[in-house]
Amino acid sequence: MYDKTGPSVLFHSLHHAFKRQVDAEQKAQGVEDLGAPIILLTLYHTDRKGQKLSQRELARRLRLSPATVAVSLRSMEKGGYVLREVDEKDQRRNLVSITEKGRQTMERCNRAFRAADKRLFADFTPEEKQQLTGFFIRMLRNLGVTDPEKEHPPFPPPPNAEKEDRSIEEKERDSQW
Repeated sequence: MYDKTGPSVLFHSLHHAFKRQVDAEQKAQGVEDLGAPIILLTLYHTDRKGQKLSQRELARRLRLSPATVAVSLRSMEKGGYVLREVDEKDQRRNLVSITEKGRQTMERCNRAFRAADKRLFADFTPEEKQQLTGFFIRMLRNLGVTDPEKEHPPFPPPPNAEKEDRSIEEKERDSQW
């Protein structure tokens, strides 16, 4: 039996509490009907690079089943967040891209996530945050995630942020997507 104050139980509780906070912030930003923001986030980053992904490539990149991605995309397409088009080079493939509404929604999701993140780390020093990050990376590697830093795309920078103001780490992560 798990100890109620053990790290695994607390981590699980933290995950759910943070998700509730992000959901509340997204609701306050008017973003409640978005089923899989990670899909939209990935499309946001590929769009910034002038790329389009096929549904299969998107599923592979996010380590989701193609069926899960198809269901999410159907919903997001109905909501006007994404557009699916037949690939001109291969009629069997659908290419997926983010719409203007999707980009604006991603910016609102970004504000919601940053607000929740700010609240989560309100009384942490930069050193404590860095140490915690190191622990999480080690735990992910212990569970077989070979490159935790590339596991998910980063949220976009705040709308009016200058590129020079962003950390080297953020610039490197963005360049990978």
